[in-house]
Amino acid sequence: MTAASSIGIFGGRFDPVHRAHIAMAKAAADQLQLKEVLWVVSANAVHKAAVASAEHRLEMVRLALEELQDPRMKLDARETHAAARGEDNPSYKTLQSLQEERPNQEWVWILGEDQLQAFTTWQRWEWLAQNMVLAACRRPGAGQANLPQLIAAGSQVVPIDFVADPVSSSQVRERLAGCLPIDDLVPQGVARYLAAHGVYGAPPTARRPNSV
Repeated sequence: MTAASSIGIFGGRFDPVHRAHIAMAKAAADQLQLKEVLWVVSANAVHKAAVASAEHRLEMVRLALEELQDPRMKLDARETHAAARGEDNPSYKTLQSLQEERPNQEWVWILGEDQLQAFTTWQRWEWLAQNMVLAACRRPGAGQANLPQLIAAGSQVVPIDFVADPVSSSQVRERLAGCLPIDDLVPQGVARYLAAHGVYGAPPTARRPNSV
């Protein structure tokens, strides 16, 4: 791959976006010298349904990237727009549409350890493996049981040095449900948005128990 001219694709539910998402995208962009990273917010995730609406998740990613102030990071809403038109939006269609828009461009899909392990269950994963590089943010010492299968299919898997962060979207949602603070888990703009809209069930004016 020609690092300085490659574009990263960072797809996910971002339900909600949190600090580990941002750290993964920055690590991949820095280490692979990506000129852009497109944050593709999924509308109808195949493997796990989203809790918040696509509109909420898009806005939270927009707020997170606005706060980050990294010109390489770009919001991409093509999958949610496709869903709004009643179309399905698997990852291979996302890559196809990007290839049509920018022919001869090299693409790098940024993904975590869990996504890499499940990659061979994605629709048309062999075609995806042959048409993009996989940038894998793995925990130290983690194995890649499907790596031989990916390599046999023609995939190039590039490891990204990434310090494991235990934060997860489900942890953020659990804290909100318990009226606990999330300021250390998500960008400030996202925390304010969640507090204002009560996206995950907690009332918009939720406060910590016994707070004054």
